[in-house]
Amino acid sequence: MFYGGKDQSFMVWPVRGRGVVLPATGQKQCYDAEGKEIPCLGSGQDAEFHFGTPWPEPRFLPETESIIDRVTGLRWLRNADLIGGATTWPEALLAVKGLQHIAPDGIEWRLPNINELESLVDCARHSPALPMGHVLIHLSEGYWSTTSSMYEPDWAWALYLDKGAIGVGQKSGRHFRVWPVADSLRS
Repeated sequence: MFYGGKDQSFMVWPVRGRGVVLPATGQKQCYDAEGKEIPCLGSGQDAEFHFGTPWPEPRFLPETESIIDRVTGLRWLRNADLIGGATTWPEALLAVKGLQHIAPDGIEWRLPNINELESLVDCARHSPALPMGHVLIHLSEGYWSTTSSMYEPDWAWALYLDKGAIGVGQKSGRHFRVWPVADSLRS
């Protein structure tokens, strides 16, 4: 469906049902088009309905060098800046591969895909857009993912952690940082 006036249009994609596969966003306030907070009742916004699977408390289980996200089961390095600065996409992939040589207990670290990175976002927070009580250190603005842009394959998707938004960056540029992820060894 297309809506809009003479000079603008936008697409609306209605959704029906109450799926429990996706986690809740964390959003608790509603806003008008100018960003002013408004009552949620009748707004049709996310914070009115609170759809999605609720987060467990606590969401993150801290370990010595990593945390386990109880929503996704993923293990994240507590140090969210593996090499201490922005790097290119190829260098990010190599840095995580190099981590395999020193990884304890058979943990297979990798660069996350964009869905894994975005799963960390708490839409009710910013700077960083992470759930309250996280125990992560050396957080930064942007992180590379392994997900290439199919529109421009020399670009890859990235998470802008301050805003909780995703975007892209040219793979050859030193735009983003490296934050390794692994599948949890816990059941």
